[in-house]
Amino acid sequence: MSTYRGFSTLGSEFATPTITDFLAVKTDLQNSLNVRLGERIMRPEFGCVVWDMLYEPFTEELVDDLIENITDIGNSDPRLELLDIRPTQYEHGIQVSMILRYIPTDQTEAMIYSFNQEAAEVQQNTVNTDNSNTGTANGY
Repeated sequence: MSTYRGFSTLGSEFATPTITDFLAVKTDLQNSLNVRLGERIMRPEFGCVVWDMLYEPFTEELVDDLIENITDIGNSDPRLELLDIRPTQYEHGIQVSMILRYIPTDQTEAMIYSFNQEAAEVQQNTVNTDNSNTGTANGY
C-alpha cells in the first residue's frame, strides 16, 4: 500500500494521473526547484536560487550557495534525504547531479536536474533507478 499519493500530469496518461511514493516525492522536489526564490506568494524565502545564477560566473561561492539552497529545499521534505549534490556548468546553464534517498523505503536514485538559460523550467533525468520510473520530465 502506498504511503503518499498525489496527482501529476507530467509524463502520464490523463486517464491515470495519480502518482505515489517515490515518484510523488521526486515530482514535489522538481516543482520546488522550478520556483524562483521569492516567487511564491506569502513565502518570499521559498524557492530555488539557481534561476538567478544562470548568467553569473560559475565560481566556488556560487557552487556553495547552490548546494546550501538545494539542501534547504530537500530538507523541507521529511520524506526525502539528499545524499549528494554536485552542481556543474554546462553549455547553456547549470546541471545539478543529486543522489536522493526516499526515507520510508530506503530507496535511492541518482538524478540530474538541468537548469537551462533558454528554458523556463528544470529538466529531470533519471541516471540510476531502484524500482522507479525512468525518463525525462519537464517542469510544471
